[in-house]
Amino acid sequence: MPENTDQFFREMLSLYYAHRSYNTRYYASLGLSSGQPKVLNVLFEEEGYLQKDLAARCRVEPATMTSLLSKMEKQNMIKKETVYVSGGKRAYAIYLTDHGRKLAHQVSEKAAQADRIALAGMTSEESEKLISLMRKARTNIEKELDGTWEEHWKSL
Repeated sequence: MPENTDQFFREMLSLYYAHRSYNTRYYASLGLSSGQPKVLNVLFEEEGYLQKDLAARCRVEPATMTSLLSKMEKQNMIKKETVYVSGGKRAYAIYLTDHGRKLAHQVSEKAAQADRIALAGMTSEESEKLISLMRKARTNIEKELDGTWEEHWKSL
């Protein structure tokens, strides 16, 4: 095992917080509070999640998701549609409104811009290698979780 594992941890955290800080200022200028950009991004990729599944996908507690969605609904970012699941239970599927879709597009564009800045000065081979190595590191940790981090998160 490499001896520089403490450097890896610090650099991963530093990169995460730098990326997040770069985006957060912009998200605040759009009137988005903490947690909302993540929800918008997930729904921008795929709408119609059940509320409980959206909470798991965003890695937040169901009660936190309820609060987030309530605020987002009041701000006309999302709409809930009643659906019936197994056993005839009522649930809510979550969809973006036109306003929410516009915000989600802006969130996605800003995140892509932060990615371009982070990868600036790297050749395409270097950036592909970095992403590949990051995936490998994530996979190594997931092996210790007996599944993906998403599966592990859902089980908590």
